[in-house]
Amino acid sequence: MQAWTNQKYITVPDQATVSQISPDFCFFETFALRSGKVESPEVHEARIMSGLEHLNLDKTKLHLNFSDKLYHWGPILKNLLSTEKLTDAIVRWMVVPDKEGGLTEWVTVRQLPVTPPSIDLFLLKTMRDNAEWLPRPKTGPWKNSQAALDELKNLSPRLDVEGVQFDSLGDISDCTRSALVWWDGAEWFTPSSETQCLLSTSHQTFQNSLRSKKQIKEVAQPFPRHAQSLIVLRSTFEGGAVIVKNVFNSHGELVWTAQPNQDEARSALNRLKEFRVQRSVSLL
Repeated sequence: MQAWTNQKYITVPDQATVSQISPDFCFFETFALRSGKVESPEVHEARIMSGLEHLNLDKTKLHLNFSDKLYHWGPILKNLLSTEKLTDAIVRWMVVPDKEGGLTEWVTVRQLPVTPPSIDLFLLKTMRDNAEWLPRPKTGPWKNSQAALDELKNLSPRLDVEGVQFDSLGDISDCTRSALVWWDGAEWFTPSSETQCLLSTSHQTFQNSLRSKKQIKEVAQPFPRHAQSLIVLRSTFEGGAVIVKNVFNSHGELVWTAQPNQDEARSALNRLKEFRVQRSVSLL
């Protein structure tokens, strides 16, 4: 697999993970490229920049961003897409700081999977570990999320599944690759940062798309068995989110299923899709 890093192209192992490319601390973002466009790129840039600012690193050293350096993406992505024989793709942008304050950037592309019409969740035993700082940045090696993903793969080989992690108090925290929100019939909820959940770009976009900007309540609580609807938010999903159909425990036993009335959830997903399309930016 070809990768771009600081003005040159090199070969890395096929489907190389973040930790394989950089075993040291780094920041990274993944986003979908469809028809040459990325949706809501500003939230991905903001999360990278917040991490750099937290460590007092000079963000002006970056070759890439989505504000004043947008034109740098085109030649890089065209080369990578051509080499990997892809049109649409998942793009990964990594920023690796060194001890002298320098920044090394990486860009890779891989095949973009088809978004499932619905998704099932498995409640995992792999506990969410403590964040470097809160709100939790997206960093690599990405703590124990890989361990959670390995557990999920052992529970089910299906592609339309996601795993849920809990914190040390048993409160719902994070999905292995996604954020989570739920509707109880009156309000929207999501895990609070104290559960070690990730600072989610998808959650921010979902919040911004809600009708009348109704605030999502952040809570620390066990799995919400009372919920009417559960939604998995992932920036690489078409539309940015998918409704959860069933939830299973780590023994494969059904513990929750979506209620028949999903009108509020489907309405929220339609608004989210429209919101993301309106904020799409061409990179090619």
